[in-house]
Amino acid sequence: MDRSGSPPRRRPFDTGLHQLVTDRISENVQSRLRLEAIDDYTRERLKIFQPKIADEMSAILSDFYRHMMQFPQTRKYLQNSDINALKSRQIQHWERLFSAEFDRPYIASAARIGLVHHAIGLPLHLYLSGYNRVLCDLTTLAIRHHSGSLSASDTVNAIIKVVSLDMDIAISCYFLAEILRLKPEEQNLGLV
Repeated sequence: MDRSGSPPRRRPFDTGLHQLVTDRISENVQSRLRLEAIDDYTRERLKIFQPKIADEMSAILSDFYRHMMQFPQTRKYLQNSDINALKSRQIQHWERLFSAEFDRPYIASAARIGLVHHAIGLPLHLYLSGYNRVLCDLTTLAIRHHSGSLSASDTVNAIIKVVSLDMDIAISCYFLAEILRLKPEEQNLGLV
């Protein structure tokens, strides 16, 4: 509900903006990968660990949404949303990210997510707080999975690198949307 008591009005997704942002990010993704030191070894570590992430991601996201619903500043963006649909979309995105392909479908997915969060008016600090929550859970999972061995460090480093790339893309979406003067509406639009 918005301030007047009416359900929030949902804006249609701007496919033209999505295409433009995806194109711009695609132009320099290789330099971003080099800057983040996402090399063949990083990709290998992620592919090895991907099945474990797939096994645990639903539980991680359930905890994530349970956590976010505890706070009024984040709950207002979720209360009109289908949490199961959000989880499903997130699982698909995390699978793309940890496949370590960093191809156009991944970039389009990351751009869509960043633009949707910008369009609903989610402040960037709350968006990054969500990343922090999931990143902590993923690194804990890696350490537990590897029982503290040296390979745990390599896997944790790989996770941090690709999540940093994903955050970079999301933040770029916020800035590109601002540059194009697309301001979020003041009301709660929900995510789904």
